[in-house]
Amino acid sequence: MSDKVALPRLDLPGQKTHWAVVAVIGGGVLVLLMAAIFLIVVHKEQAAQEAAARSVEARAREAASQVEKMKLEAAAAVEKAKAAAAAAAAEKARPAGNAVAGDDARKVGSAGSAAANGDSGKTGQKKKGNKLGRKTGRVTAAKGGGPPSEATKKTDASLDALLRGLK
Repeated sequence: MSDKVALPRLDLPGQKTHWAVVAVIGGGVLVLLMAAIFLIVVHKEQAAQEAAARSVEARAREAASQVEKMKLEAAAAVEKAKAAAAAAAAEKARPAGNAVAGDDARKVGSAGSAAANGDSGKTGQKKKGNKLGRKTGRVTAAKGGGPPSEATKKTDASLDALLRGLK
């Protein structure tokens, strides 16, 4: 038993990974890495688009609220103008009501109001117009003859600024 036994050396060819398998695994890892980068970029772009859409919606809501505020201000201005017109009509009606009170008061009232209006006191006569048959007198701003009022100018300027901000 003193003889040594020599065993054969076993080198199996399957112990090492083939280079083609390493290439396929490496390619797969590379594809997965590129897909992850692509998904990250797409997600960031979508988030930026959603943020831009939210900001546009917020500006549109703000503009709508400003328009509603201006509408309310305009309605208040119209009501104020109606109240002023009613007050002016009441003021005009008040002296006429006092003039009808009595015969002597009527004569004095009509002469006084005619003199105040620039009339010569001939209340029963027809006023002469010009040769073309048109009425003479001032053209008011409500008929479109004059420049727009300050409130209209302010509203137009603020709307212009608002529209410039939306561009």
